Amino acid sequence: MEKQKKKIFGPSTIALIVTLIIAIIVLVLLKIVNVARSATEFTLLGEESITIEVGSEYKEEGSIAKCGNKKVNDKVKVISNVNKDVLGNYEIKYNLRIDYLAINETLVRKVCVVDITKPNLTIDSEKEITICIGDKYSEPTYTAIDNYDGDITNNVKVESNLNLKKAGTYEIVYSVSDSSGNEASDKVIIQVKPRKNPYIVVSISNQTLKYYEYGEVVLSSNVVTGINGKTPIGNFKVLNKARDIILKGKDYESFVSYWIAFKGVSFGFHDASWRSRFGGTIYKYNGSHGCVNMPYSKAQKLYNMVSIGTPVYIKK
Repeated sequence: MEKQKKKIFGPSTIALIVTLIIAIIVLVLLKIVNVARSATEFTLLGEESITIEVGSEYKEEGSIAKCGNKKVNDKVKVISNVNKDVLGNYEIKYNLRIDYLAINETLVRKVCVVDITKPNLTIDSEKEITICIGDKYSEPTYTAIDNYDGDITNNVKVESNLNLKKAGTYEIVYSVSDSSGNEASDKVIIQVKPRKNPYIVVSISNQTLKYYEYGEVVLSSNVVTGINGKTPIGNFKVLNKARDIILKGKDYESFVSYWIAFKGVSFGFHDASWRSRFGGTIYKYNGSHGCVNMPYSKAQKLYNMVSIGTPVYIKK
């Protein structure tokens, strides 16, 4: 009878060996995975939090993903809800997923879309205005346009301390805010002054001329009026003004630099370069033909100050 061969490995031994081999492979693979994972670099490019002005372009800087020395950016999925045209807080999510390395990481960038631009407030008016007491003042038109809210003219607030009955300096302030609290303001400064109310008074007895504005004498001059009462007495007004003309009469012809007519074409104020003195009693023995003679410098000033229509009062 042939002897039975002795078995070296039984079923249980083989199973144990297989289990050990699998365990070793798993451990090796885990080590490889851990090494790969530890060598993985995944970071954001740029800042984690970004603030941009509404309507401006958002530049995506992205992220960098490496596994060892190999770039794996193609494994990154980006999800963004950023709307540059609408105010709000947004997120951009960057997900790196590599299943065979059991990598599943997510980075988040926060984007805040804000409005920091103040509205454009426009007032259809000069910034400084001068008017007289009692004058009417018409409110100027204005507009307010915002880069985000659009036309917000209806939101403009107007504050005024204007008093047309009293002389002084006043302000009308315009202000407006948009939905983000950005404020714009502007103002119109109004100077209310006494009415100019210009007029000329000539006193024949005193041989003086006085020109008034705002109730005050702003020009005073000695004059020579007409001999033998030839200067008319009464209420008149400035009819016209002329420079460098020749006055003609039956027995005279005189050049004057400044001519201010107050009655017809024969009576007016003018310089008289042929005279060296004015005032006093000259008019009684060497008076004019009816005009009011003035020193050159005084006639020049009066010419530049008065306007057509200025009242003229000539009294005895």
